[in-house]
Amino acid sequence: MLGRSFFSKLLIAYIILVVVYTIIAVCVSFFKDGQRVRSELSQNQQHFLLQSRDKIDMKLGVSSNLIAQLKYYEHVVKFAGKERNYYEITQSSYALQNHINAFSEFGYSIDLMKTNDDLVITPQYSLDKKRYMESIEMTEEDFKQIGTESTSPTVTLSSSHDLTSTADEGGSIRIVNPEKVGAGNSLFFVVTFYEQLLLPPLSPETQEAFAIIENGRFVTLKSSFDDKRREQLIAYPLAQLDELTTGDYTKLSTDEFDFHLIRSQTMPQWSYLYVTQNYSLIDSFMPNLKGAALLLAVLVLAGLAFAYMVSRRMYRPVSHLVGLFKSYGEPAGTDEFAFLHETATSISKANEQLKSALHEHRLSMRDKFLRDLLHGLVPPDKTDYLLHTHQLQGLRGNLTVCVVAFSNMKELEEHYSKDAILTIKSQTSLILHEQLKVHFPCELLDLDFAKYVFIIVESDTDNIQKKLMKAMARIEDGHAFGLIAAVGPPADSVNEIDRSFDQALDILKRRSATDPTSVVTYEQLSSIQMVSYYYPIDSERELISYVIRGKRESAMHTLNRLLSDNLEQRQLTRQQLDQFSLLILATLNRIMQQLNMSSDEFAELHKESLEAVQHGESMERMTAIMTLFGAMVDTIDRQNEMMDNSTVKRMIDYIHENYNKDLSLSMIAEAFNFSPGYVSIAFKNHSGDNFKDYLNFYRVQQAKEMMRQQKDIKIGDLALMVGCNNANTFIRMFRKYEGLAPGQYAKKLTEKQ
Repeated sequence: MLGRSFFSKLLIAYIILVVVYTIIAVCVSFFKDGQRVRSELSQNQQHFLLQSRDKIDMKLGVSSNLIAQLKYYEHVVKFAGKERNYYEITQSSYALQNHINAFSEFGYSIDLMKTNDDLVITPQYSLDKKRYMESIEMTEEDFKQIGTESTSPTVTLSSSHDLTSTADEGGSIRIVNPEKVGAGNSLFFVVTFYEQLLLPPLSPETQEAFAIIENGRFVTLKSSFDDKRREQLIAYPLAQLDELTTGDYTKLSTDEFDFHLIRSQTMPQWSYLYVTQNYSLIDSFMPNLKGAALLLAVLVLAGLAFAYMVSRRMYRPVSHLVGLFKSYGEPAGTDEFAFLHETATSISKANEQLKSALHEHRLSMRDKFLRDLLHGLVPPDKTDYLLHTHQLQGLRGNLTVCVVAFSNMKELEEHYSKDAILTIKSQTSLILHEQLKVHFPCELLDLDFAKYVFIIVESDTDNIQKKLMKAMARIEDGHAFGLIAAVGPPADSVNEIDRSFDQALDILKRRSATDPTSVVTYEQLSSIQMVSYYYPIDSERELISYVIRGKRESAMHTLNRLLSDNLEQRQLTRQQLDQFSLLILATLNRIMQQLNMSSDEFAELHKESLEAVQHGESMERMTAIMTLFGAMVDTIDRQNEMMDNSTVKRMIDYIHENYNKDLSLSMIAEAFNFSPGYVSIAFKNHSGDNFKDYLNFYRVQQAKEMMRQQKDIKIGDLALMVGCNNANTFIRMFRKYEGLAPGQYAKKLTEKQ
C-alpha cells in the first residue's frame, strides 16, 4: 500500500499548481501597475515642461516690459543722443539699478550700449566697451552678430556655462535687444539672465536635463545625467528636434532618451527641451516591486495553506487504513517500518527529556523545601529526611537568616526593564553567595522580584554583618545601584529559622529607624525604643509624589501608614507630637509650593482642620491631617481638569517657536501660569514624553533639516542655532536620538546627494 510518500507527492503537486498560478497572477498585476506608472510619469513630465515654460516666459516678459519702460525714460533718451553727457549716463545707471532691485527675484540685469559710442552703462557702473566685453566673456564673434541699427534682430549670445561640465558653475544667458530710442537713435539693451534662477531645478535622485535651444544649437543646458549620457545628449542633432518643436507639447523617444519639446511664447526662436531617461518596462516596475513582493508572499502562503488542507482531506482514507494496521501491530509496508523507527526514536528522546525534567523538578523542589522552612511549614519529624533528600545536610546547628534587597529600587525601575533587574539581582546574589561561602556555609534562595535570602550556618551576627558589608561594598563600588540587608536573630535549629526570617523582614521594613547603614541586625533595632516619631525623607518624597500626580489611593495609603505608626503605635510626648505635626504641615506647604498654590487661601478654607492638627489630641490630629490631604488631592483633580490637551498643545507650540533659545521648564510654567513641577507631570501625562526629552528630540530634528539646507554648516554654529550653548552636549544629544554624531550624519547626506 502507499504510505506517507503518497501524502508528500500529493502536497507537492498542489503546491506547484498554487505557486505557478500565483506567479502568473502577480505578473499580470505587475504589468498593469507598470503601465499605470509609465502613464503617470509621462503626465508629470509634460506638466513639468509646461510649468517651466510658463515660468521662464514670464521672466522674459517682465524683462521686455522693463525695456519698454526704460526706452522712454528721459535720461535714457538723452543718452541715446549723439553727444555724451555724464549726468545723463549717471541717471541712466541709477534707473537701471532701481528697476533691477524692484525685480531682483527674477534673476536678471540690463546694460545699455550704443554702437557709435565706446561707453557701456550697467546698474553698478559705466565702463568702456572692450572691458565690458571681457567682463561678460563676449567674444568678437559674438559682437559681430549685433547690428548697428534698431532694425537689427534680437540676438541670443552663447551661455557662459560649459555644456560639457557637470558642475553648477553659475552660467548666464545674454539677449541683445536693439531698440529705437528718441529721434531715430539706436540703443542696445543687453539683458543677462542667470541660469541658476532662470532654469527649473532638477531632481538629484533621477537622471534628467533641461535645455534651451535656438536654431539647432544649445543656448544652455542643465543636466544631472552621468558623463556618458551627457556626451550622447550634446552630440544629438538638435536641428531635428528644433524642426519638430511647435507651440504645443511634443514628445520624441529614442533608445536612450525621451525628448519633451515646446516652443517659447515670448521668444519664438527659443525652444524648451526637457530630457529624461527612457525607462524600460522593468524600470517602471521598480516603484511597485515591494508591493508586488508582499502580494506574492501573501498569496503563496495562502495557497500553501489551501494545498495543505486539500491534501490532508484527500489523504484521510489512507490515514484511516494506516491506523487500522497500527492498532493490530502489524507492518504496513516499507513506509510503516520507517514510521515505527521514528516512533521508537521519539520515545527514546521523550525518556531523556523526562529524566531531564525530573532533575529540574528536583531542583525546584529543593527551593520549595527551603521556602517552607522559612515559613515554618515543614513538620519537625520530616525535616531530617528532607534535608538528606535535597542534599542540605550542612544546615545543622545555629542558623541565621539574612534578607538582601536593592536600596534604590524605584530608580532601577525607572532606568531598567524588569528582565534587566532580574538579571542584575541574579548576578549580585551569586557574587554575594560566592564571597560568603569563603567564611561560613550558607544557602541562597530567591524570595521575590526585589529580594533574596541567605541561610547562614553562623550565630555571630556581628561577624555576619561585617562580612556581608564588605561583600556588598565591593559590588556597590563598581555599579550604580545599592544594596541593603537585614540580619535576623540566630536560630538554635533548622526548625526555628522561620522566626529569624520573620524578624529579618521586619528589620528591613524598619531600617530607617536605625543609624544609616547598609546591613542592619536585630540587635540594632531592638535597642531603639518606640518613643520618637518616625518620618523618613523617603516616605515624605513618596507622599509628595503621589499627591502631585493625583494618585489619591496611594497617597492616602502612605499617609495612613505614617499616621498609624506615629500616632497609634508610638508613645510620643506632647512636644514630639507637635514636632511631627509641624513636619506634616511642612510637607503640605512643599506640595503647595510645587503647585504654585496660595497657602493663605488654603489655610482660610481649612482653618478648623489646621487648628486641630496643631492643638488637638492624637486621633483628632490624625483625622484632620487626612482631611487636609484629601482636600489637596481634590484641588489637584480640579487643576487636572483645567490642564486639558489643548493647553499641552499650546505648550508644544511654544516649544516649537522657542526651541532655539535657552528654554527651561520654568519658562514654560511662567508662560502658562503653572508650577514647574506640575507642568512636568502634566506634560508627561498628556504627551507621553517628559519635557526635556521632547525638547531635545525636536532640536535634533531641526538640526537635521538645517544640515540638509546648509551643507557646510559648522557643528558649533548648528548647536547654537538649535538652542545648545555647548557643542559637546549637542553631539551627545544628537547621538542619543540618531545613533551617530552630527558630522557622520552630514557626511551621509553628502554621499546620498
